[in-house]
Amino acid sequence: DGCGCECKSFKEKFMKCLRDNRFENALCRSVSKDYLECRMERQLMAQEPLEKLGFGDLMDGKPGAETNS
Repeated sequence: DGCGCECKSFKEKFMKCLRDNRFENALCRSVSKDYLECRMERQLMAQEPLEKLGFGDLMDGKPGAETNS
């Protein structure tokens, strides 16, 4: 139905995080990542590698993450 209700709680958490942090996007990246993952899992947006969306540094331990240690 296109409402995206399944991910509403993630979106609300993200918006609250932004408000609490004076809209400092960087401080809410993990919440933002969870929201985007929710949307991708439910085919509400195109599947994109999280690295490509700028979350590569939050991907530690997940397969496909670049680890150069």
